[in-house]
Amino acid sequence: MTTTDDTRRRPWLTPRARKWILVLHVVSAVGWLGINFADFALAVTGLTTTDPALQHAMLRALVVVGNTLLIPISLLALTTGLVLALGTQWGLLRYRWVVVKLILTSIAVLLIPFALLPELNNLNDLASALPADELLDTSEHVWGVLSAAVVSTSMYITNVIMSVVKPGGRTQRGERARAGQSAQPGRTSPVS
Repeated sequence: MTTTDDTRRRPWLTPRARKWILVLHVVSAVGWLGINFADFALAVTGLTTTDPALQHAMLRALVVVGNTLLIPISLLALTTGLVLALGTQWGLLRYRWVVVKLILTSIAVLLIPFALLPELNNLNDLASALPADELLDTSEHVWGVLSAAVVSTSMYITNVIMSVVKPGGRTQRGERARAGQSAQPGRTSPVS
């Protein structure tokens, strides 16, 4: 009988290591969601206010939070998620909910440095070039920034739902792995 990598694969994380990596993953993912909520509030305020001083402060705060926290926290969430997937029985491609989380997280991680932060830095630069008592015309930026906030919040909440509900069952790869494990003498397949 030929075995595949999936049927030979055993979780390599010890229970203690898994718990600590899970703590890091939950803290970073919840932190990322919290940063996103804060950014959303700062963006709405900064893009809709009629007070120039408040607008400039909100745009500066968006840049500080974005440039300081978003990349490291998103990479920590992605990395710990990958370690958990690869080091536990869940696997990276065995369950649909893990695949969906991987795709959504990867998209978000890529959009931060290539789309979100350049736009926020641009807005801040435009506001900084104005006198402190002059309001920046944000009409061409409002929908782009706010829609990015709504989309990213939806993605992160979807990831939370995926983590808790674990919908969709196994992928075809996961089904093949389970069938291969069940076919081996003395092996029982794990309960889903």
